[in-house]
Amino acid sequence: MIVDLKNNGFNLKVEHNLNDYLSCRIIEDVRLNQILILQPHLINNLEAKFGKEVEGKRVYKTPGTPRFKIIRPDDNDDIIDPDLQSRYRSGVGMLLFLTKHSRPDICNIVRELSKCMDKATMGTYLEMLRVVKFVIDTKNFCLKIRPKAKIKNWSLHVFSDSDWAGDSETRISVTGFMVYLMNVPICWRSKAQRGVTLSSSEAEYVAISESVKEIKFVYYLLKDVGIEVDLPIVVKTDNIGAMFMAQNASSGVRTRHVDTRYHFVRENLEDGIIKIEFVKSAENDSDIFTKNASQEIYERHMEKVLEEWHGEFGI
Repeated sequence: MIVDLKNNGFNLKVEHNLNDYLSCRIIEDVRLNQILILQPHLINNLEAKFGKEVEGKRVYKTPGTPRFKIIRPDDNDDIIDPDLQSRYRSGVGMLLFLTKHSRPDICNIVRELSKCMDKATMGTYLEMLRVVKFVIDTKNFCLKIRPKAKIKNWSLHVFSDSDWAGDSETRISVTGFMVYLMNVPICWRSKAQRGVTLSSSEAEYVAISESVKEIKFVYYLLKDVGIEVDLPIVVKTDNIGAMFMAQNASSGVRTRHVDTRYHFVRENLEDGIIKIEFVKSAENDSDIFTKNASQEIYERHMEKVLEEWHGEFGI
């Protein structure tokens, strides 16, 4: 049903039973009280563009090759020709849009591929095709939105992780986090940190500060629209050293960018906005945002946020 509302010269259409939004297919499952989101238009475009190149290739169980790292080539002779380079940029760009709305599971490998948008080699091009093949084979995987029952106020929590010195060239670490609202994944990120950290604890601490910035934005956004969120917001990390840095004033921070983040996180701890808790690495949902995980780790974490749709693919 579509309702037309005219006000001050503007036409506003309110559509109930929404099933398509920004090229995302919205599937409502009343029986399980959940919504599934997938992007069939984009995946069909990927298949039309790269389908012949990946046809007949093996079926992969993970989006990226475990422990795969990209090193930008020094010799221009290793760089693929301009036509392939253009296809590479197009493929990575489409995958980036896919990670934004419905496929958090491919975040890390797509971040890795985006490091050489102007200097891709045949090895990185083949890795991009592997990701495309995986996406096509798992095209019915949907982002699962199944909120837990609201008792009083809404709840936020976040998982944070880092891969210390993960970049083989610059030794910059990788930050990864996943934010949940009422047990529903609402934002996720896999990104390189801005500076070099001197220990794994410092890298994890920088990752915590990034996740705190994100949840504060979400918290105040919800507050502005009249939704109360339980405090403190739980931030989960798998590094004891990072927890010590946050909770102790004499942590011996050694670099300016970490020192600034230290005071930022400490302030939110003291104000009661956040609480940092330890979580085992095996139970840290953000683990797959900092490294290309094995099949066991990938499946363990992704079953929490993805679900396979067994109905008809498409809009």
